Amino acid sequence: MPLARLIRPALLASAAVTALAACQGTTVTPQYDYGQGLVESCMAEACRTLALDYAPLADYTQLNALSHVTSLMVANTDFARLSDITAMGQLQELHMGYSDVRDLSGLVNFGNLRLIHMQGIQPVDWTPLTRVSGLRELAVGYQGMSDLSFVAQMPGLQRLHLSSTGPQTNLASLGRHPGLRAVHLDSELVSDLSPLLNLPNLRQVSITYVGNTDAHDAVIAQLRARGVAVELEELVVPVC
Repeated sequence: MPLARLIRPALLASAAVTALAACQGTTVTPQYDYGQGLVESCMAEACRTLALDYAPLADYTQLNALSHVTSLMVANTDFARLSDITAMGQLQELHMGYSDVRDLSGLVNFGNLRLIHMQGIQPVDWTPLTRVSGLRELAVGYQGMSDLSFVAQMPGLQRLHLSSTGPQTNLASLGRHPGLRAVHLDSELVSDLSPLLNLPNLRQVSITYVGNTDAHDAVIAQLRARGVAVELEELVVPVC
């Protein structure tokens, strides 16, 4: 294929993004240059995964033009409104941990989502998550999190990642969740693991911990006796 035919789509895509930003009155400042470059490259290549972690944009609504993207990562940015990307209903994965999102009501527009990672976010209402019926993997958690009853209302969920929680996190609120097959705890701060014994289809548990797991040894032994694969990984905290 002639080189000119390869270059032309890229130039057109870049021009399209630039024109879109101009129409919306977006001012791209140096702090947004990197993220803007990633968007332009993604459009030129018709990428399926757009990784904007730590790469904020001046205007997130421009992402609506990227109908080929099925996995969007906007973690650790100032992304705040799901309504800004309403047209991206094709998304299958959404990574928005440690962003500024607080209102999850916009999830109603993303019926194809299979995975949501939203660690470090404390929404005003968890209920919209229960309406994403196809969701199979969820990552949540913030210091002070206690109630996981919304997860119990998501019977299709298969994998749950909990991070940055505290001893007040009550795993009993998971009830007898019928779908959960894998649970990952990103710390040992959950005080009671015994509710995991109530999950009928649990097959895998992984725990990242600091110090030791003596307080959980009995439950871990029971899980393993039931055929649950339990993986323990000690988090080494450097001493300066």
